[in-house]
Amino acid sequence: MRSENVWGRWYKPQVRIFIHIVFWLLVTALYYLSLKRIGGDYVLYIVLKDLLVTGSLFYSINWIISKWVSKGKLAPLILFILFAYIWWISWTYCVWVLIEDFVPPSDERVSKYMHFWIDGGYFGLFALQKHPIFILDFLLLVSVPLAPKMVKVIVEDKNKMAVLERDKLELERDNLAMEVAFLKSQISPHFLFNTLNTIYQMSETNNPKTSESIVRLSHMIRYLLYQTNDDKVLISREVKFLQDYLTLAKLRFGPGTKVYLNFENTDEPYKIVPLILIPFVENAIKHGPERSRHDSWIKMSLKLDENILRFNISNGVNRISKRPGFGGIGIQNVKRRLDLRYGVDYSLQVKEEEDSYSVCLEIKL
Repeated sequence: MRSENVWGRWYKPQVRIFIHIVFWLLVTALYYLSLKRIGGDYVLYIVLKDLLVTGSLFYSINWIISKWVSKGKLAPLILFILFAYIWWISWTYCVWVLIEDFVPPSDERVSKYMHFWIDGGYFGLFALQKHPIFILDFLLLVSVPLAPKMVKVIVEDKNKMAVLERDKLELERDNLAMEVAFLKSQISPHFLFNTLNTIYQMSETNNPKTSESIVRLSHMIRYLLYQTNDDKVLISREVKFLQDYLTLAKLRFGPGTKVYLNFENTDEPYKIVPLILIPFVENAIKHGPERSRHDSWIKMSLKLDENILRFNISNGVNRISKRPGFGGIGIQNVKRRLDLRYGVDYSLQVKEEEDSYSVCLEIKL
């Protein structure tokens, strides 16, 4: 993903070169005017030395910050500062040696400062008593050109990190949409397999409600094909889907299975992620009527309380029949979808007792 800002659009190579030329002319003028007041032909030597040192540091600090500091590695920056300090000391010593040989200063204060540098030779520069003065001079010298440079580099690096983070979030959203679509595709075949098996058994016994069941199934397939592609659907449509599904399930298991439904305020214009509830219904059937059709029961309620959806479903379990573990691919998928789509705006409680299973789901819409 490509992101551009206003700075990147107008800061062309030609503009950059022009700005750098003007910048270094101003720095040169500042260095020269600050030294000219003490006079002497040696001023030009010092100015050229200062430009050499600060220029080399100026164009290398960008690489140091981008390559190391932006990644949280401060050791290379510390080494760079140490190298820059030694680099400045070395060049300053050489320039003062040249000044003494070719244009010795007549000003007593300048001469004294020069001998402070060169007396004791190069290695005498590293005497501890000299460094407080050296460090102060070094900071005053490099602060003028390097301070704005470092600010610019840090701001640009932060902007790059912000763009990368934004692109990362966009990629995560795309992956999220793909994952939700994949999870939804796993639900549909699982549901259709159970429903088609129900209608097949009804047709084998010439059940008079077969045609009605086929119509219900066609409505459900239409819902799956054309409405669940939306990011969210009206709760009333999801409720109609659940009602059709349970009607077919009840026909399959016969009068021995009791189904109790209670829906309140489902006509409110709130929306929900499609097919987010059906896995709980399938699971209730799997643990209830499919294990034992004798005196089995399912209770389901769905209520809208302002912007809170409260969904409860429970089913009886035969104590004698072997009980499979609660869950399966459908429940795993729906938990994943709830995490992806609602995050912290939902709560799910699953309760398993000796003779019943129950699920309580609340979603902030």
